[in-house]
Amino acid sequence: MHISDAIIGTRVRALISFSGVPSGTEGVIDEDYGTGVMVAWDLPNQRLPAGYRLYDGRPAIQHGLLRDGFDKATELYRLEKLPDA
Repeated sequence: MHISDAIIGTRVRALISFSGVPSGTEGVIDEDYGTGVMVAWDLPNQRLPAGYRLYDGRPAIQHGLLRDGFDKATELYRLEKLPDA
């Protein structure tokens, strides 16, 4: 994925496995913190709310979200941008 694709609301797919996130899992970029972005994962046992796109600042545990951060300069290769729905 390119830095220009790292936009809040963009759906992505994990190209490698992470802790608790199997390769192929889809998610959404829900926060941009300057040097990186956060992805909220749409897990089979922890679905994202319908239409979820933007992190509201509450602790992720309150939403039941699993989120991971990705540095824009060094880690976006681990993600694939999905086509717009």
